[in-house]
Amino acid sequence: MIEILQMLLSIILFALTIMVPFNIFNTKLFIGKNFFCLDVASFNLIINCNILLLISILPYSLKAYNLFFIFIYSIIFIYTYFVQNFKFNLFKNFTQSILIFSITFLILSISVAAELNLGWDAKYFYYIKALFFIENQNLGDLNKFSANAWHPHLGSFFWAFFWNLMPIKIEYFGRLFYVFLFIFSIFYICHNNLRDKFINNVIFILIILVSYAYHRFSGLQGILIFSFLVIISKYFFLLKNSHNTRYVFFIVLACNLMIWFKSEGIAYTTIIILLLNFSTYISKKIKIYSNLSYIGIIILKIIIYKYFDFTLNAQPYYLDYIFNLKFPIILHKLSFIIPFLFYYSLINIFFVAGFIILVALNLQKKFHDYIKILNYYFILNLIFIFCAYLLREHEIEHFVRTTMERTIFTSSGFYVFLIINFLKNLNKTFLK
Repeated sequence: MIEILQMLLSIILFALTIMVPFNIFNTKLFIGKNFFCLDVASFNLIINCNILLLISILPYSLKAYNLFFIFIYSIIFIYTYFVQNFKFNLFKNFTQSILIFSITFLILSISVAAELNLGWDAKYFYYIKALFFIENQNLGDLNKFSANAWHPHLGSFFWAFFWNLMPIKIEYFGRLFYVFLFIFSIFYICHNNLRDKFINNVIFILIILVSYAYHRFSGLQGILIFSFLVIISKYFFLLKNSHNTRYVFFIVLACNLMIWFKSEGIAYTTIIILLLNFSTYISKKIKIYSNLSYIGIIILKIIIYKYFDFTLNAQPYYLDYIFNLKFPIILHKLSFIIPFLFYYSLINIFFVAGFIILVALNLQKKFHDYIKILNYYFILNLIFIFCAYLLREHEIEHFVRTTMERTIFTSSGFYVFLIINFLKNLNKTFLK
């Protein structure tokens, strides 16, 4: 019972990340009628995750700022919503609207609490890094951990940050933030605003049911990239419809997060920036800014890694190996990559459904900008997957068997909004 009460408390704490610093009821905050409260909520989330990234780099322990951070955010929340602009009816409607969100979070949280076993990478990499932060070490201390080089630290920092906030300090409460991010990303793309019809909640529950599996929340970091790819995919759609380039700013900020979750985050970030360049709804000026920002966040990571004496390329990708790849070796690797890629794609509902819908739209010659973006993403994602396995100096069969399912799932986040939009259009057609 105590743990359930703490789960309810965690909802409140996590909710601060989507409700401040900007008032989600102020739909004209970013100058545009098309911005609804959930858009602002997603902006808050991305901003706050970037703030946590900045804090994680500073040479201070969790004990020095953890509670102070939440205190400040609570003050901002009270001032923004109750002092500056209190709207009782909006709060009442908001509470009613997010009830399904809260219930879903509670059910998934109980599921996580009932299992507790950690994934392999989580057990030997991410959990240990989280322990460093829990023990009031900072980023520079991670060099004491011999396997630090293999993976970035941000997901572990989130884990430790929210773990440390709880009155009862049990590790899985930190991982519940992963659950929150996942649920919010799906809720966000299912709803345009908080006045949506019943069907959107039905679709939301359906997506959660077909995608939830405990191992995705066992401390593994793929779910974090998946969740932000889900959000980014909707930004591309909204960018097409609204022509509001402010979405580009938040796409870049989300990319900045992904490079700190996993090593392959750099690949997804590169793909997203390329998609911005392919978009016809973005001016050349904005494209230049986004490219410079991309270069900037990469350089910043390199500088930080150099400062803390972290290994920049710990993954087994070496130029000597790549340039000396022989054709028989390539064929041998492909003999494992192709069948496993095919198999894990077929069992991933988002990948399969997204691919079928995309093919159907292309056959109908619906080549508007968003469909072109999805086409480019599909091609670039496949190129990344093949390169990741072909160019890595690693025993191919074991590598493919243990990682391909996670790779397919992570990348499939970009197709989820396409599927939801298709289901909504089907519903409209049916009602007619």
